[in-house]
Amino acid sequence: MRPSRTFRHGGIRIEDAGGWGRDEPAKNAFLPNGAVILLKQHAGRQARCVVRRGEYVREGMVIGRADGPFSANVHSSVPGIVRDIRIADLPEGGRSEAVVIAMEGSFDRLGRRDERYLWKSMGRNEILTTLRDRGVVDTELPGMPLFDLLSDRKDLALLVINAVESEPYLGAEDRILRDRAPEIAEGVSILRKILEPKRIAIAASGPCPESLPLSGEGGELEYVQLEPKYPQDMPSQLLEALGGAVKRGSPEAVFLRASTAFAVYEAIVLAKPMVERYISMGGGALKRPSVLKARIGTRIGDLIEECGGFLGPPTRLVLGGAIRGHSVHDLDEPITKTSSAVIALDPEEVGSLRRSPCIRCGRCAEVCPERLDPDLLYRLVERGLRSRALGLGLGSCTSCGACGYVCPSRLPLVSAFSSTEAPLPGSAGAAAGRLS
Repeated sequence: MRPSRTFRHGGIRIEDAGGWGRDEPAKNAFLPNGAVILLKQHAGRQARCVVRRGEYVREGMVIGRADGPFSANVHSSVPGIVRDIRIADLPEGGRSEAVVIAMEGSFDRLGRRDERYLWKSMGRNEILTTLRDRGVVDTELPGMPLFDLLSDRKDLALLVINAVESEPYLGAEDRILRDRAPEIAEGVSILRKILEPKRIAIAASGPCPESLPLSGEGGELEYVQLEPKYPQDMPSQLLEALGGAVKRGSPEAVFLRASTAFAVYEAIVLAKPMVERYISMGGGALKRPSVLKARIGTRIGDLIEECGGFLGPPTRLVLGGAIRGHSVHDLDEPITKTSSAVIALDPEEVGSLRRSPCIRCGRCAEVCPERLDPDLLYRLVERGLRSRALGLGLGSCTSCGACGYVCPSRLPLVSAFSSTEAPLPGSAGAAAGRLS
């Protein structure tokens, strides 16, 4: 294994926060008495609801059927009675139908020994179809179904299993890699059969787990330890750190989270649909930060209660990373296939959101990993000169939020770059709270 490395230009070295030990194995969260399961947990249209109010559903039963490209099946995470089918808000914006299930009856899998299936005799198309039927999506937003993502990919130059978490408070990907290393390796073997990549690299911020097999029947795995610099977990920065001949944006490379590889293992080896998620619970306002394995559809409030509740009223509650995540205002919001973290930030962890004029400090340009000048691009966009900004590289912006994180004037840089209109005066920045 080579020494730890990283990308060359820009980025931020953020000291991890929260004071919680990643050495503790993930804990099983309590089962939700009332699961709220969104029918849009993927990139495409929401799944078509196939259950009715009052109907009894089993654990793992399909309750939403994929409806078109980039849509995915949605399964019940608990057995019970469908109490309601309603419209709910999505954390990242927009709305979707949600099936509310009151837990009741016996579980088909929980508490029973898993039966393993012999997958090595399965053909490529059969594996892909099974992943589609069991609703497996990439656990990174926007939740691309693996059937759509991988069907046209073969003979790849590079497959990256991404366990890097460069934002503070996050630890679920690292935890699942350490708790489930052999299962992830088998998931990688299944992905190898689908994609036939020339190189497979597992990228992480910590040392290689002793239980992770790096060689086997299918070929070698390369484990690469990377420096914990933000935004090291994004594809462009991973490619630069990993080296090799693959260029940025190349269709020759596929990036999947370690949790996605584990979902592949469960779907193919255990015949288990995607009904659970590893979640980082962190932030200064949370009493006992930890990593939980929770059923999809569990309310955020239930997970917070399991961590001892709040030490005090949180200044900001974020679903996902503290920098790129989405603010939430309702503890009844459920976790989904693409939820990675629930972070409760206290006042000391959130900088002022009051906007002031740019002081031309140049920090935004120093930290931009794409070598852009965010200050100049922002002034052009604000004046309605977006086409000129595009000519100066605006299209290369990855919305990592590094510029907004370091901006002392709290300018809404990322929201301006990603919007088709100039930002309103006084609007907040796209990055979540600026950590002290």
